[in-house]
Amino acid sequence: MALKPISVSQLNDYIGRVIGTDPLLGAVVVKGEISNLKYHTSGHVYFSIIDAASKINCFLPREYAMQLHYQLDDGMEVTLTGSVNVFKKNGTYSIYVKNVEVSGAGNLAIAFEKMKEKLDKEGLFDQAHKKPIPKFPDKIGVITSNTGAAVRDILKILKSRNNLVDIVVFPVLVQGEAAAADIAGMIDYVNEHFGDIDTLIVGRGGGSADDLWAFNEEIVARSIYASQIPIISAVGHEIDFTISDLVADLRAETPTAAAQLAVPDTMQLKERLLDLKEHLYVQLSNKLMYNRLRIDNLAAEMRSHLHSLIVQRQNELERYRLVLEENNPKKILENGYSIITAENGHVVSSIGDLACGQTLRVSLKDGDAKCLVTEIGSERHE
Repeated sequence: MALKPISVSQLNDYIGRVIGTDPLLGAVVVKGEISNLKYHTSGHVYFSIIDAASKINCFLPREYAMQLHYQLDDGMEVTLTGSVNVFKKNGTYSIYVKNVEVSGAGNLAIAFEKMKEKLDKEGLFDQAHKKPIPKFPDKIGVITSNTGAAVRDILKILKSRNNLVDIVVFPVLVQGEAAAADIAGMIDYVNEHFGDIDTLIVGRGGGSADDLWAFNEEIVARSIYASQIPIISAVGHEIDFTISDLVADLRAETPTAAAQLAVPDTMQLKERLLDLKEHLYVQLSNKLMYNRLRIDNLAAEMRSHLHSLIVQRQNELERYRLVLEENNPKKILENGYSIITAENGHVVSSIGDLACGQTLRVSLKDGDAKCLVTEIGSERHE
């Protein structure tokens, strides 16, 4: 008995029902290599998965594609999870993909390395671009969730270390699809409207790699790089490392550590100042004592030098006195000599100074006498 013919659509419907109700095909996991990859403007992704002998078409809907943290590429070894669907219009079947796992490494690790490589080539991690963190800030900005433990830890440490600094908290989403745009937008907003903020702390507390992923997004990295305000990245725990850490001006291992790095401890500063004061006092005292000893030594040397000069001058005066005394005319007169002077007061020392009839004064040891020259003789020869 001949079978009743059915339409093409009926056959495809039947095949679709059979495939749709098969438990294996409804939750299939397939491993292979991506080929003919196409990103549609709608956000959907079309590609094939192949092995050495076969090929299967694949469809990745927009809502699942947005959950990927990395770009798919031709030749990438992946494991797909999804279901097999029949496209009735052309009678083909494909895998309706819900999840893509990169073979040999975790998806987030692959995405992290790809983003790291891309931004590193653009120079976003260059040390030359990093700004110094102010040592004595007046105002600190904190970009994080206003309900998490991180903001409480940061505020606690900031206030306990420094009661002089002002703190402004800018609440943002720190996980989920909208978090990256929220964080990046807030960094831009603070830079535009809060020019008096000296340092920004950007981060969140610990969590899974997926929870922290917003701080690996390119939009956040570029906002951190463009920030005119120095940024301390504080994401997760000590072992967590994000793209934000690499771009930021300074990476803190935890939000608590970020608060410690952002402000100086006023109590430590006070103790340091007291130590410096004591050190300065000792130094000045020692300097004063040293200079006082130098002054005393200089004064003693000066007194000794002046005494030597005085003694030297006294000796010189004594020598002059003796010379004058030896040459005192009165002493000569006492030895039997006399001094003859003309009327003009000049001492007569030669016959040539005399003239007959000239009046002279003769000075003796006990008085003077006037004499008249009556005769002038020549030099006597014995």
